[in-house]
Amino acid sequence: MDLSNVNTKRLILVFTKAFNLIKVEQALGDPDWVMAMQEVLNNFTRNESLVERPKQNIIGTKWVFRNKQDEHGVVTINKARLVAQGFTRVEGLDFGETYAPVARLESIQILVAYATHHNFKLYQMDVKSDFLNGPIQEEVYVEQPPGFEDPKKPHHMYKLHKALYGLKQAPRAWYECLKDFLLKNGFEIGKVDSTLFTRKVNNDLFVFQIYVDDIIFGSTNKVFCEEFSKIMTRRFEMSMMGELKFFLGFQIKQLKEGTFLCQAKYTQDILKKFGMENAKPSKTPMVVNGHKELNKEGNNVDQKLYRSTIGSLLYLCASRPDIMLSVCMCARFQANPKECHLMAVKRILRYLVHTPNLGLWYPKGSTFDHIGYSDADWTGNTADRKSTSGTRQFLGSSLVSWSSKKQNSVALSTAEAEYIEAGACCAQLLWMRQTLSDFGCKFRRIPLLCDSKSAIQLANNPVQHSRTKHIDIRHHFLRDHEAKGHISITHVSTDDQLADIFTKPLDETRFCTLRSELNILDSHNVS
Repeated sequence: MDLSNVNTKRLILVFTKAFNLIKVEQALGDPDWVMAMQEVLNNFTRNESLVERPKQNIIGTKWVFRNKQDEHGVVTINKARLVAQGFTRVEGLDFGETYAPVARLESIQILVAYATHHNFKLYQMDVKSDFLNGPIQEEVYVEQPPGFEDPKKPHHMYKLHKALYGLKQAPRAWYECLKDFLLKNGFEIGKVDSTLFTRKVNNDLFVFQIYVDDIIFGSTNKVFCEEFSKIMTRRFEMSMMGELKFFLGFQIKQLKEGTFLCQAKYTQDILKKFGMENAKPSKTPMVVNGHKELNKEGNNVDQKLYRSTIGSLLYLCASRPDIMLSVCMCARFQANPKECHLMAVKRILRYLVHTPNLGLWYPKGSTFDHIGYSDADWTGNTADRKSTSGTRQFLGSSLVSWSSKKQNSVALSTAEAEYIEAGACCAQLLWMRQTLSDFGCKFRRIPLLCDSKSAIQLANNPVQHSRTKHIDIRHHFLRDHEAKGHISITHVSTDDQLADIFTKPLDETRFCTLRSELNILDSHNVS
């Protein structure tokens, strides 16, 4: 099916079904939704007070309804939320500082890899109406919830003492409330990741990670998990969801042999959304030398649909590093997509038809060595002759971080391209090194494998000549950290360079070999 000819009305119907668009009048006639709304109101009215209409700005409210589903698409709960209408808020009056830290996906994968290596399970909890727990400093008034107006005081307003969904400061208020609670109970906040909290008792470690309002935790001592659940229950109204199985769209299987992380359901949703579920399968996401065909010539295609497809695929890259390069190459042409770009995107979708259940496998029993790979394809972009960089970082056999990116400037030599990319890989390794120190893991000289001997010589020796003197000083911090012993940049043969899959399109044999080396497996092989 040609994506450029997708019927707009069909897409609207798909989005409507996906987001379960329900009106308040419909929900009030359904006992299940009424019960869900009443539960929210009980938490809301307990914290807020009904007052006469003030002279200052009043923020409107609305109900948002959605079904919470598991990885199989089965509805597990009807979830109703009372939300403040954002367009009526005034900066400086209704809100001030709004920043709230959000965990990086690499942090989640590091935690999963750590738990797998140390043979303990991760659990998930759901704090009911969690944003309603955060006190706010501003004086904010909202209208009464639609359908639940007080008949005796229909013109009164609620004065908010705590945050409400839709308020810009709500995530920050919730984070500050939870952080204060954890610090008072003996937890330590991460040195570089402020969404990570740890608590050490003798030789046991308890780890706690938050992603806005989603929480995962685990411990080398299972008793700590039970005690933590009791502490959280006493402070917040929450429910245990058991072992971590479905988180941020990721399906997670914690097995005896290891942990498997994938987005199989999300993949099927993408293919169905764009009408490609029955398309002809492809064994690779991009043909060899396919990047040379991505030019600015040809007929224009639907820009909105192209961007929507790229956006969907970019989130899938969080568990599918095998499509990272091809997706990022296609993402460069979102401003003015042509037919050749659309064909390249369709090939990625056809590759997903062929491999819908692939994901990352984190095996138990392997070492927990920290290692990085760095590679660059010199002047691989035919449009502007900029190089494409690729890095990946492992903890033992577990791939926890990767990237594929076009460099900011044109490199004058292969050595320069490789040297600049090795510097970027070094920065990521140092961030991971600092994060892992919160888990109690210490790494002295982290191996950084590069297949360019010239780049290695630049990192080891302060040489200056015509081909290197122009390199920006910010890239020379690689040399500094090599001298300090934080990393050890060493040579690896091109055949053993695992980052190759991020820098250039490969033939089927080479592509499948590297995919296997990265522990990207089919879910049917690990269940």
